[in-house]
Amino acid sequence: METNEMRLEAQDLNQQGAMLLRTGNAEAARAKFDKAIELDPMLMDSYKNYGDLYMSLQEYQNAKNSYKKAMLIEKSGLLHFLYGNACFMNDELHEGLESYNLAINEGYDSDEMMFFMGMAYEHMHDDNMAMRYFQKACVKNPSRPDYLVKKIGALVRLGMYDSANESTDELLAKAPEMFDGYHIKTQLLLHEEKYDDAITFAKAASDRFPEDADLLYDYAKALSLAKKLDDAIRVIDSAKAMKYFADAKRQFVLLEGQIFAECNNYEKAIACCNECIALEAESGFDGEARFMLMNLFLAEPNYQKAFDQAVEIVKQDAEDLYYYAALYYRPFCTKQLGNIEEARKFYKEANSIYRLATLKNPAAIDIYLYRAMCLKDIEEYDKALEMLDFIAGLSNQIAEVYIIRADIYRIQGRKSLAEEELQKAYQIKPELNPNAESAGE
Repeated sequence: METNEMRLEAQDLNQQGAMLLRTGNAEAARAKFDKAIELDPMLMDSYKNYGDLYMSLQEYQNAKNSYKKAMLIEKSGLLHFLYGNACFMNDELHEGLESYNLAINEGYDSDEMMFFMGMAYEHMHDDNMAMRYFQKACVKNPSRPDYLVKKIGALVRLGMYDSANESTDELLAKAPEMFDGYHIKTQLLLHEEKYDDAITFAKAASDRFPEDADLLYDYAKALSLAKKLDDAIRVIDSAKAMKYFADAKRQFVLLEGQIFAECNNYEKAIACCNECIALEAESGFDGEARFMLMNLFLAEPNYQKAFDQAVEIVKQDAEDLYYYAALYYRPFCTKQLGNIEEARKFYKEANSIYRLATLKNPAAIDIYLYRAMCLKDIEEYDKALEMLDFIAGLSNQIAEVYIIRADIYRIQGRKSLAEEELQKAYQIKPELNPNAESAGE
């Protein structure tokens, strides 16, 4: 067979293989690509298509290798883009971004690539860069509402709520059939504490999509935050009869538990948390439910059971808000149970982890507060007060600073100073004042 004929035959085989791959027949596609490579080993398409095949099989390292082979034959922006996607899926974000930038240098700047670059930066927790590329994707292809959804997410994380509201209204106008716009709009209204507006909007969204359990959950959540707890419970009960309730069961049960806890019905709240935890085999470790359960046991108080939940959360080493809270409550419960030396060891360990966390993220005020609480509990009061002064230097509107400082002054017998600190805390957060309700009356 002549060289030109072999090239045409190999191209034909590649086309057939690509068509088979699109139908999900990976093995038949592989056979076509193998035969094409045998006929013409210098045809770039075969290796590019093999990379696509490996991507479909989630074999990302093999996909990278195939795209590399294709680029040895013929460099192109598209191949750099595809190689970047394989890196991204293989959790090699920096290498993926390098490849995307090489694609741009080759003149390839599709909306999809801008979107994937935004996704990469999002995974790297660089929301400014993520926003930049999501915006570019939206400009290049305004007809993709999923791009707009990711852009709104970045705006929210950046605290740009006015822009997020504008983009959400745009999303609702462009894609009124999409659930996301209604969900985001409700969350934004709740963030602004416009509870009546949130209730009205969420109810209308749920009525529009009566089979959507997530939208009904938004409605129940809005009612609960507006303190219309009986109405929220009725909505949750109605959700249990829905066709797709099982998919959303965990969030409804947890919300129900939060409502019971607010009503001081700890028995039912604990039962809800345990129901969520029973779902872990299907949905994975539920840090939120276990954190709530830990707090319920602290409120009872049952320090042994609270300790057990703290230990389970710490074991996950998730480095989320539940993990950092549990790091503090593990020694706190140990101390309450009378094991002072063991508690001191846990406090020291927690403080070391907190220090590393604040070195990595200097803006993590909550973790600085936990550091101060640990120092207070191991009676290193001067160091605790120094840490509180540092936090107050960043912001004098953090009520917890004054609460912890008041506790230290109380322990030291400085009653008037303790009272002054408490009053400062109550000015910032009146709800912390146990006498606020009676004073209002």
